[in-house]
Amino acid sequence: MPLLETFQQRQNSFGQQAARWQQQYNQLSWVRVLVFVAGIAGIWLLYRNDTAALLVIGFAVLVLGLFLYLMKKHNQIAYQRDQCRFMSQINQEETARLKGKHHPEENGNQHADAKHPYLTDLDIFGRSSLFELLNRSTTLGGNLLLASWLKQAASAQEIHQRQQTIKEMAPYIDWRQHFQASGMHVKASLPEIESLLQWIDEPPVLSPKKWLVGLVYILPVLTVTAILLSVFTEITYHLPAFFILINSALLGYTFKEVKDASEKTAKSAKVLKVYAELLHTLETCPFQSERMQELKRALEHSHSKASTRIRQLSSLLYNLEARQNVYFYALVSSTILWDLFFVMRLEKWKEQVQEDIHLWLQSVSEAETLNSLAGFMYANPEYCLPEISSENLHLQAQYMAHPLILKEKRISNSIHLSGAGKTMVITGSNMSGKSTFLRTVGINAVLAMAGAPVCAAGFTVSIFQVFTSMRTQDSLEENVSSFYAELKRLKQLIDSLPEGKPILYLLDEILKGTNSQDRHSGAQALIRQLHRYNASGFISTHDLALGDMSKEIPGFVSNYSFNSEVVNDKLYFDYTLREGVCKSFNASKLMQQIGIEME
Repeated sequence: MPLLETFQQRQNSFGQQAARWQQQYNQLSWVRVLVFVAGIAGIWLLYRNDTAALLVIGFAVLVLGLFLYLMKKHNQIAYQRDQCRFMSQINQEETARLKGKHHPEENGNQHADAKHPYLTDLDIFGRSSLFELLNRSTTLGGNLLLASWLKQAASAQEIHQRQQTIKEMAPYIDWRQHFQASGMHVKASLPEIESLLQWIDEPPVLSPKKWLVGLVYILPVLTVTAILLSVFTEITYHLPAFFILINSALLGYTFKEVKDASEKTAKSAKVLKVYAELLHTLETCPFQSERMQELKRALEHSHSKASTRIRQLSSLLYNLEARQNVYFYALVSSTILWDLFFVMRLEKWKEQVQEDIHLWLQSVSEAETLNSLAGFMYANPEYCLPEISSENLHLQAQYMAHPLILKEKRISNSIHLSGAGKTMVITGSNMSGKSTFLRTVGINAVLAMAGAPVCAAGFTVSIFQVFTSMRTQDSLEENVSSFYAELKRLKQLIDSLPEGKPILYLLDEILKGTNSQDRHSGAQALIRQLHRYNASGFISTHDLALGDMSKEIPGFVSNYSFNSEVVNDKLYFDYTLREGVCKSFNASKLMQQIGIEME
């Protein structure tokens, strides 16, 4: 079945399942209402008929238990409904990607950096970017890790591990999409996560006080016993009031510590519930690749699983959040020391797993990032996993195209650049495809060194630093012209040359902001300098005379071009890379087409 039909079929199927869950949800809502009304009516009738107090209390407890059970069942149905909705949404987004419509809410624009060697020029982040195309992460950590993989080349070993993992993961569409959907139930902000982790890293302050631990367990028992005795015996209310007063004093003594823990963990319970489900899905994954096995081993903790521990933390935090209710706090906490009890439970939990939780969250982030690459691989079965070369600088591609261009509009080209200090000069007429070709080389190199599939039939690459200079712009704020902005960009490249790291540069229409003579002599000087420092790359230009550099530095400078032709007074481009200097020109024709009268 074609991929588009697969995603559309899954979208419809999960949409129908969500509708059925919604129907059950609505039905159970009415059952809850009936149980509540019947319970209130039953308690009133029993009380009116002078039924024994114990029977009334017993009936009330029974009704409350049934109501709580129905509420739990209601929440479970709501979760399944939302899970199916998210699964449907995921497949809708996959369909949109195949049609060239990406996900604008998660475009990674916050990771953009104008001073980075290639991010801006290669459309790594932002609207209609590579990040949009790749990203299937739902947690903040997954987003950050994917961004870091796209910013920095991995080692050959890391790339091999990632390739091995995503190759195994890609066919498991049900597991992958379930994992993604499990993370969509709650969106956590960076301050919430940072605040929670800050609290976890802090040493416990209450649980080390053994006398306090004893009081937290003893006082609630004494208080509740005193209340029951005052209700069912002749003992006056003074005894429970005495214990409530002691409890209140204890709450005042620990107020600062309890408030601090409550504020730092606020709104984290729902987020941790999502993490617990993600961890459980990861713990039970069927994958055998080396990296996935390492991630699974990292989730082991004594005799319990990471998901169980995080679920415990979520449950404790849910209970602590009850203190936000003023009436609950006044009535319950002063009676049974509710919030103090749960803060001490939280500190005990923290003591047991404090060193592991960061590793667990990092494991989820990496699994999400690998899931993004695996989803990208599944959605593009014609792409290939690149081979990693140990040479100093090597790039060879067969039928390579740009992954951000729709499949039916792509034009592929093949290249081979091997060895240090080599330059491919790309000449060509206007709109012939020079700039797109440079971006095609760059974006596929970035994909390869992130461990992802590339848009090519075959691809071999060594590990190097990509550097681009394409979209230099003026800045009124910094009082910088576009020409000087380009010079600053080229200086950034030149300053990195003495470091000795392999560099692949992609320079588009260099020095375009100056006169022809200065542009030509400046470009020649730059090519010589890049050659001396063993940097290799591609330079696109309209300056045909720059092709003569192949005679000055034979074997290191080569000429390639894109051409156009005029047929029946119309311009045609084939966007195909050819050897040699460009032999066709179209600027005059383009100017005529917009109304400039050429003599």
